Amino acid sequence: MIEAVADRPRPEPSELTARFWEAAREHVLVRPVCSACGKSFFTPQIACPVCLSLDWTYERSNGRGTVYSATVVYRAPFPGLTTPYQVAIVDLSEGWSMLTNIVDSHELPTPIDTEVEVAWLDVDAELTLPVFAPVQR
Repeated sequence: MIEAVADRPRPEPSELTARFWEAAREHVLVRPVCSACGKSFFTPQIACPVCLSLDWTYERSNGRGTVYSATVVYRAPFPGLTTPYQVAIVDLSEGWSMLTNIVDSHELPTPIDTEVEVAWLDVDAELTLPVFAPVQR
């Protein structure tokens, strides 16, 4: 398990994001998939950003992708975050991207195109965050 700081800022689940956070607590990564055009997208929105359909559902992701971009934060923007930490955009294999943290990387920042997979940061009983770690070969 990845160590968490309990007083870190917390996301505020909404009607659109509640299912995402429920799945994360179960260590399952999900993403919105449009029922009309089949595109995956993130963050959850009222309408599909591709075709504007209101008909979408959460589907399970395999949690594997590659680093599109990464940087290291050395000065926390607010208390509760331990520095340094990595922020990255990960391109998931199902065709969607996610802004996330990279953990357990031996290179700072993690190089572009590094293969990563979802890991889980259990903050407390109510909050689990999806983070990504380099695939071990």
